[in-house]
Amino acid sequence: MRWRGEAETGGVTSARLPSVAYIYSRLQQLISRGDDLPTLPGIILQLDQVLDDPTAGTAQVARVIEQDPALTREVLRIANSQKFRRSGARIRSVPMAVLRMGLDHVRSVCMVHAVVQAFDHGRARTDRRRFWSHCATVASLASWLWARVGDTRAIRPEDAYVVGLLHDVGLLVIDRHFPDEFSDLLEAREDPDAALAPLEEELLGLDHGAVAGFLIGRWSLPSFVADAIAQHNHPADAPPEIARLATVLATAEAMCWQLDLGLPIEGRPVLPAAQLLRALDVPASEVSEMIDWTWDAHDFATECLS
Repeated sequence: MRWRGEAETGGVTSARLPSVAYIYSRLQQLISRGDDLPTLPGIILQLDQVLDDPTAGTAQVARVIEQDPALTREVLRIANSQKFRRSGARIRSVPMAVLRMGLDHVRSVCMVHAVVQAFDHGRARTDRRRFWSHCATVASLASWLWARVGDTRAIRPEDAYVVGLLHDVGLLVIDRHFPDEFSDLLEAREDPDAALAPLEEELLGLDHGAVAGFLIGRWSLPSFVADAIAQHNHPADAPPEIARLATVLATAEAMCWQLDLGLPIEGRPVLPAAQLLRALDVPASEVSEMIDWTWDAHDFATECLS
């Protein structure tokens, strides 16, 4: 992934949001102060840079992971899980774990661990494990879809994974920092399965995608990450440069809902999966493979979060 400097700003700008957003000004103040807001650990940036270096080997990747004891334990735990432990030998070193898992799985495990730890505090109205397994499943499916229908020269499948993993963190921000408004919002929803995003826009002034975009715009991530997340509930309105990525993200989430892997608190997606698949020109012959991939991704996410 191509990371931006910390000093840069990006993501969602006020021009893209309602001018009278109810929580907009308070959100701006919160983010400008940075009070109790999660940040992406620096070690993840280091790791991603090493993984992006074609000359880097297993030893360099392992050295970065070994800087963080908790991350080291997690990588070793997953490497020795049922999914990867094909023989009786138990792995006790990070280099061997990297070799056993492969770089794509190492990247996913480390990113999930870092993001969960960053947000693992405060109140939550949704089951933590279900929330993150949903996000990780959406991430994996978004990566799979982007590899097939996206411009991988500009944005890589690994980037789409990050977009998917972070797409719903705005729900956590609203719940933690605007709890009363969130309670009113949930009480106002007559149909518990109804899409939450339109009601958020009506009552709060912006939806959880836009809230996440504001937060992620502070991080050292490419601007398209925040922008695609901000637009994932209405990809047709997204700027041309990120419209396809936003559509891929919306499709991954809609597919998860169809398979009962969505978030009940978020409700059904604004757009159905079939409509989004047609917009991406995904062949009907690939839908079965996509479903199998989604279930495998969910099983892996559950293992990571156990």
